[in-house]
Amino acid sequence: MSLRHAPLMYIFFETSKLEQQRDLFERVVGLPVIEVEPHLPHHHHGVLKYDAGDFIVSLNLSGASRFPKSGSDAVVTVFGTGPSFSPERLREAPQLARGNGGPVFTDTQGHHFVFRPAKGGAAPPWPVVEELRLTVSDLEASVGYYRDTLGFELLGRTARDATFATGNLPLVLEAGASAPDGRRPLYNTYLIVFYCGELEETVSAMSGRGLEFKSKRVDYNDVGGTVRFDDPDGHRFCLYKPSEESLTWESGPKVLEIAAGHAPAR
Repeated sequence: MSLRHAPLMYIFFETSKLEQQRDLFERVVGLPVIEVEPHLPHHHHGVLKYDAGDFIVSLNLSGASRFPKSGSDAVVTVFGTGPSFSPERLREAPQLARGNGGPVFTDTQGHHFVFRPAKGGAAPPWPVVEELRLTVSDLEASVGYYRDTLGFELLGRTARDATFATGNLPLVLEAGASAPDGRRPLYNTYLIVFYCGELEETVSAMSGRGLEFKSKRVDYNDVGGTVRFDDPDGHRFCLYKPSEESLTWESGPKVLEIAAGHAPAR
């Protein structure tokens, strides 16, 4: 058993500027809201969840000290867009900056995004996440870790990057010593989550493959079961099995679609 067919389900972005981040994702990017945490300000995890195709983008509330000016995310979220998407909104958005005229946009909290026409001739009604790109300091060592320890299939390799298949979206490793905008890479400003239907069995099997988890025990609460690990650079991951209760929440249908490997546009 490995993570070979585990689908990517969430990326949780930390933010200390919730209204600004909401405006970015909802007005500028155009992501549909699928769930709002009803217990604010007491609950800070998963306060907003957005439909991003075969994936969910979510926001966590955190303190401003998590976002030093010297650093930014070591991950880029790549969106595929359709003909109804307005690039002008990106260029005019006060929350976004574009470094050196390149394709990567960076918001004021150091989260990085690429927007490109959707692959395969698809025309999504709103931008959908097509891949995640992780900056890694030692590409050779990271390829070995994602292939041999985690068990993902290597789809392609160049001198600068390597692409792995997950259960739904590609995961791309990009060699680099800095974050995409040149600052030092931060790893505590986002969390990448894989769906895992057989959590206890997977934890046991992955431990046997040499994967070191933050805790040997699965944490169970109202959202379900979770267990976390870091890759060699510090990218934070979580294996997640949703609870029956969480599947009754507004995000439940999308979670079930991704878990089943099919997430049609609503």
